[in-house]
Amino acid sequence: MVCSYAGNERLVERCVASLMKQTRVPDEIVLVVDTEHEREVFAELFSSVKVVHSGKSGLAAARNKGVSVSTGEIVAFIDDDAVADERWLHEIVSTFEFEDDVVAVGGPVKPVFKGRGIREDLNWIVGCTSEEPPTERPIGCNMAFDRRVFMTVGGFDESLGRVRRKKLSIGEETEMLLRIRERMPDGKIVFNPNAVVYHEIPEERTRLRYMLRRAYEEGLAKAVIGKRYELSVERRYLRHYLRNMDPITFLVLLSVGLGYAVGKVRG
Repeated sequence: MVCSYAGNERLVERCVASLMKQTRVPDEIVLVVDTEHEREVFAELFSSVKVVHSGKSGLAAARNKGVSVSTGEIVAFIDDDAVADERWLHEIVSTFEFEDDVVAVGGPVKPVFKGRGIREDLNWIVGCTSEEPPTERPIGCNMAFDRRVFMTVGGFDESLGRVRRKKLSIGEETEMLLRIRERMPDGKIVFNPNAVVYHEIPEERTRLRYMLRRAYEEGLAKAVIGKRYELSVERRYLRHYLRNMDPITFLVLLSVGLGYAVGKVRG
């Protein structure tokens, strides 16, 4: 499944092309957009893709719409500005098939920087994974769920998640995974290092202003999520950064902390 909006046609074409070249052919490709007009635009581009509009703004709402119209037993998600390794779907499906009680699978999201790069341990700022500290759970650009998950725990929280470029709010996939752990304690969430996607990172996202804004939104989201769930992974990340501090990391952590504090005060 891919979620997008008008203006990102070039990125979506490239993403869909990578899905059509998979060694394991997808049963269907679902593209979700916000409006009927956008649906018409994209439907003209992709005759073999199921294009639907969510009728709402926001990534979480689009994902929920995509789940409702999809038909497969496994629902896999990739971002519109990413491309999948040709064995991506094979690796995801194989993980579900050959391991017992798997309910969610993810894999590495490797950055393709269009300008300067950033420290690997700050890859989460640009929606990518890292090896040090190691990413321990799937992230939105590369994740898949057994359909039973949505029947058991419900859909993505639409009070979280991005709304076009007007807002950098995040966290709906993190909240979903934590909800799964709470309500499906016997279900396995697996990180498969061979299920790889490549995420294009424009230069503007490596600029300090964007990084701090994104970090602030991370703090806001974690304040909301942390009221209900244990944030053990985030604490491990914090310990790592305190041992590996530089000026940019300090500012990023400060921005996360400010967002977290504001989120707590807002209630």
